[in-house]
Amino acid sequence: MGAYLWFKVFHIFFMVAWFSGIFYLPRLFVNHIETNDENTKKHLLGMEQRLIKFITPFGILSIIFGLLMVYLSYDMTALITQGWLSLKLAVVFGLVWYQLMCFVIIKKLECNKLKWTAFKMRLFNELPVLFLLVGILAAVFKF
Repeated sequence: MGAYLWFKVFHIFFMVAWFSGIFYLPRLFVNHIETNDENTKKHLLGMEQRLIKFITPFGILSIIFGLLMVYLSYDMTALITQGWLSLKLAVVFGLVWYQLMCFVIIKKLECNKLKWTAFKMRLFNELPVLFLLVGILAAVFKF
């Protein structure tokens, strides 16, 4: 059980680090969309590119340690058939999709082809909050 608890600690740590970047990145996008100054746009683009490169390993490590916890589970078959884990995996797929969308947004901002409004980006910014809430509820209440 010792390794399982260490994997859980690292899973939570990397998940928190990943989410911190996922929460901040779309705020940079909003600022990027709202500014008309080209130097500011370049500066924000650099920040966006560096941030997504910085948080991607956190997401990967969070997923790896989560999978290691499943692997070390005392009864992996029973664990996998539980609905809460399926929901948590759906949240992970949603987060991976979200981060891939952030990569696409950065590429579009890079060539000035993003058509989103700041309001739409603010709505996009709220999705990870929902993912986090659903993931926590599933893990805590195991429904």
